[in-house]
Amino acid sequence: MTHSAEPDDEQPHQPVSHARPEPDAAPARPKPRIVSRLAVVAPTLMAVVALGIAIWALTDRPSTTPPSPTAQEIAEAKGRACDAYGLARSAVALQTRADTGSDPIAAQAIAANARLAMAVGSQHLVDSLSPAVPSELAGLLRSVAADLQGLAINALAGTTDGDTGQIARLKDLEATSARVVELCK
Repeated sequence: MTHSAEPDDEQPHQPVSHARPEPDAAPARPKPRIVSRLAVVAPTLMAVVALGIAIWALTDRPSTTPPSPTAQEIAEAKGRACDAYGLARSAVALQTRADTGSDPIAAQAIAANARLAMAVGSQHLVDSLSPAVPSELAGLLRSVAADLQGLAINALAGTTDGDTGQIARLKDLEATSARVVELCK
């Protein structure tokens, strides 16, 4: 009995090669026609989509006009504006009519508070305005605010109460205030 693994029957040793065997056929490559078609169709499709988006963006503009306020919104806005006017008017009246007595330092402190009440009151009036405030009332409140600012800055600049400019500004303020009071009833 002989075994095939016996040394007499061995085949001569063949060197082992680690190199890749040559393929019988080249790998399949895409056909040049398909590649050239894709090279034309894909960018064209992207350009058409981009053009559509650009046209949409240019023609679809949001409305720039806000919606008209409702009657309730107008009434609420008018109430807030009139309340702001009443508060500013009370602050200015309280601070400008304080008794200075004979103390010059107290007189300066009271004058500073009066100027502060006019400056802050004018800003408070402007801050209380919204688009829903009726236009006539809003215009008058802006005028009152401007008059208060004019009086305050001139007083801060040393203009006396007897100055003709201050007297005219005060008369304008009083006339405008009377119209605001009528509208706020």
